[in-house]
Amino acid sequence: MLEYAASLPWGWIIPVFFVLGYTVAAVALVHALLKARRPQSALGWAAAIISLPFAGSLAYFLFGISRVDSRAARLMGDRAARRLRFLSENADLWKNEVFQAPSVELARDALARVGEGKRSSLPLLGGNDVRPLFNGDEAYPAMLEAIRRAKREVFLCTYIFEGRLAGEVFAEALTSAVGRGVDVRVLLDGMGSFFSPAWRHLRRGGVKVEGFLPPRLFPPDFSLNLRNHRKVLVCDGTAFTGGMNIGDGNLHGVPSCERFDERQFRRIQDVHFLCAGPIAGLLREAFLMDWAFVTGQDDTGALLLPPPAGNMDTRIVMDGPGTPNDPMQDLLCGILCCAARRVTVFTPYFLPTRELLSAFTCAAGRGVEVRVILPEELDHAYVGWAGERTLPLLLDSGVRVFRQPPPFAHTKLFLIDGVYVCMGSTNLDPRSLSLNFELNVEVFSRELCMRLEEYADAILARSREVTLEELKHLSLPRQLRNAAAWIFSPYL
Repeated sequence: MLEYAASLPWGWIIPVFFVLGYTVAAVALVHALLKARRPQSALGWAAAIISLPFAGSLAYFLFGISRVDSRAARLMGDRAARRLRFLSENADLWKNEVFQAPSVELARDALARVGEGKRSSLPLLGGNDVRPLFNGDEAYPAMLEAIRRAKREVFLCTYIFEGRLAGEVFAEALTSAVGRGVDVRVLLDGMGSFFSPAWRHLRRGGVKVEGFLPPRLFPPDFSLNLRNHRKVLVCDGTAFTGGMNIGDGNLHGVPSCERFDERQFRRIQDVHFLCAGPIAGLLREAFLMDWAFVTGQDDTGALLLPPPAGNMDTRIVMDGPGTPNDPMQDLLCGILCCAARRVTVFTPYFLPTRELLSAFTCAAGRGVEVRVILPEELDHAYVGWAGERTLPLLLDSGVRVFRQPPPFAHTKLFLIDGVYVCMGSTNLDPRSLSLNFELNVEVFSRELCMRLEEYADAILARSREVTLEELKHLSLPRQLRNAAAWIFSPYL
């Protein structure tokens, strides 16, 4: 066949195509065998590449290369390493007593020690105030007010920036800040905000806007798995973080109107956080690491830590650029092992890894009350199907699972023993834990944890508990559907 093709005009292209294709497939196969973390993953990719050399190798390069093995991650790791090295070389800043975690009891606490000394963690600092903001109705006005009051700088990083109402209001506030001489920088994920009109609006208003690894044809770059899922807003000495994007769906108190289309933006429940004190300075550091990666602009000389604003102890944990292994998974497994009385978890997507499943079941086995709150409705139904496949093991071990009624709940929280809160952008799925760049904040505070436990109790009062008996009687087609989705869970 190749001889016949070679005899045709331009026939030499076909043999060259086959040679190049099989060469690329061989490279993909060797890379998968050497770099895959799990034997199941290596076997799966090897089978796909051998069976379908062209399609299999293309799929592997698009979806199969781990974050830590990618060129983008290595470059970003260099930027982050330099930034973290600068912080460690200025350790006298952390020795200042006003910034140290004030509690001797906390220093000895097992929960506090879990995140200590990790390369992906910034220092544990005291003197902070962290306040929850529920839905866009509370979060957006506070964020917009901080932007409007800023005199020096406004740094915004978000996965999604859209909405005919929320998006335009934020764009207007940011362009107005530029007009006042404020240094305004916006970092949007190149995939999550790819179709957003915000790019054009912001750039027209003079805002410095950059995309995090946007897909492009020339030169080819399709880093579909290397997404920046972090949500950070820093306005001078005030910061906001959590899991909330910018979009009309987060607005619950806005009636349907011409600028708000219910059919396009479904309502979303979420919690964001206002952060004051030294934590705002560390969130600024996290933004600058991402900005340095995208633009090459390195601001390591400008370290600003706002004065104390409260009595909460906080620590930032970053999962992604240059971080070893899976720091968020390690942290969550560690705090589950340290829990003594109660664990309450909110997550929109629940596809726990084997390690997290073991941590959940072990906590329940020790007599810890473990409650997992999931949305009744998901924006990606297939993720819910795969997640349902994992629930029987948890229920059988004593973990209680609840379904939160609509609208879709995007909340991401870990509450431990009435003293510990972990909040941020990480979902409990392989994409967040292994493929995305995430940012979470640990907060050691009875006051904050109590406020969020009250919120959880209010949600649980109107939620439906999932039972093992219910799952045992699922129809065969539904079980097969869930199992089929579960097989692809590492890529969901």
